[in-house]
Amino acid sequence: MSAALDTVPSFARVFEVVSGFAPASAEALERASLQRRFDRKYLIEAAEVPAVVAAVGDAYQVVLARDARFALYDTFYFDTPSLRSYHAHRRAKRPRFKLRVRNYIDRALSMLEYKEKTPRGDTRKLRWRREGLEPALTAADLALLEAEQPQLFDEGPLHFKARTVFHRLMLLGTRSVERATLDFNLELHCAGREKTIRETVVVEVKDSGRGGASPLVLALRQARARALPFSKYCMAVAMLGGERGNAFLPSIRAMQGHP
Repeated sequence: MSAALDTVPSFARVFEVVSGFAPASAEALERASLQRRFDRKYLIEAAEVPAVVAAVGDAYQVVLARDARFALYDTFYFDTPSLRSYHAHRRAKRPRFKLRVRNYIDRALSMLEYKEKTPRGDTRKLRWRREGLEPALTAADLALLEAEQPQLFDEGPLHFKARTVFHRLMLLGTRSVERATLDFNLELHCAGREKTIRETVVVEVKDSGRGGASPLVLALRQARARALPFSKYCMAVAMLGGERGNAFLPSIRAMQGHP
């Protein structure tokens, strides 16, 4: 486990619990890739997570990052000059997009990722492998995006706007095609400012249908986790970037420990 997590008791207890989970195979991970999926997001107090994870152990396997159960993600977000992506999220418009470079530190892997929320409410995700761990958009990235998603450049060049860093635990359902992520120690960086969220864990449950019950969702509800729309990019911009963000206040308050 990372030293950054080892100092936080609730994370250490989660590590103890998932140490007993069977590792997921590459074939199982491929079956649960869900490049088109429906997402449900929850915010839960970190102290509640060990019990939630322990309650669902027979229904999930853990995805390893090399040999580790927690993976370190370093993500850079890009937007148009008018912040079209951010404001579309703020207004809950569809379709809307998110563009990022995500560096999977443990695997020395970098991906250019485009996510789109479609008019019917599912998420479409496109990913391209990159060379190295370069945080900026390269000439190769821009050429690919101009060919695949030319509408991104309607306003001109794309700009770096925010960065997030966090540790992720990924679980795969053994009873259905379901993938869940639990993100710990979320660092937000924007406009030269930064904030770390230690007491709240962001949970996302991804599947191919709407609203189907899952052991993890049931355990989250029992632990009174809050089901809220959530975007790490939008949280960084709303909390640190000086942009209008009233639509995100419920999520901001939940992350700060307020009901």
